[in-house]
Amino acid sequence: MDSSTIAQPTLGNLHIRVPQSYNRQPVVSRLISRYNLTVNIAAACLEAHTKNDGWFHLELQGASEQVEAGLFYLQQLNVEIVQLNVDSLAVNRRQKLRLLCGIGNRTTSENSSPQLQDDTTKADLEVDITVVTGQTNRARFQVCIPKNYRSYPIIAGLVSCYGLTVNITAASLDNKTINDGWFDLEVWGTRQQIISGLRYLKKLGLQIWL
Repeated sequence: MDSSTIAQPTLGNLHIRVPQSYNRQPVVSRLISRYNLTVNIAAACLEAHTKNDGWFHLELQGASEQVEAGLFYLQQLNVEIVQLNVDSLAVNRRQKLRLLCGIGNRTTSENSSPQLQDDTTKADLEVDITVVTGQTNRARFQVCIPKNYRSYPIIAGLVSCYGLTVNITAASLDNKTINDGWFDLEVWGTRQQIISGLRYLKKLGLQIWL
């Protein structure tokens, strides 16, 4: 998907509680790939290897029927929608959740919008990619989300721009603190899709632990 594509003028802010039984399912990824939504994870708490439910504060942007379909999908999964606000966007706010993939190269600064940096070497992209019989390739890694990236749909870029399926296996992101957040990710796709997705994260200057 071209990063210049502007989502339709509807924005949903919702707080969801995800049952423990879905902690290993790509729920957020499917909101993006199935319903053509741009999704920003504004805050999240999901513990690995726990019986506790996880929660996400999401911003969904897309056509009103796409947002409605995505909400219906969550309801079918018995995902609890704790809080929901849906607003029509004015013209000057329709780029609120613009994807970052494909943006020209600039250096990221603390006080500016994140931009892609073209300083990734081949060695930086070495990753343990597992080929699962009868399925696509899989890679697991942790990515750090600095505070100046919290208004940008980083995970959505992996799905929309590179065709990856992304499962969030653990997460800690609090929009009320100055601390960095992080996601433990399990991504599925072709080897080239995975490499391209990692290059995208690296060009954004994000720290990745494999």
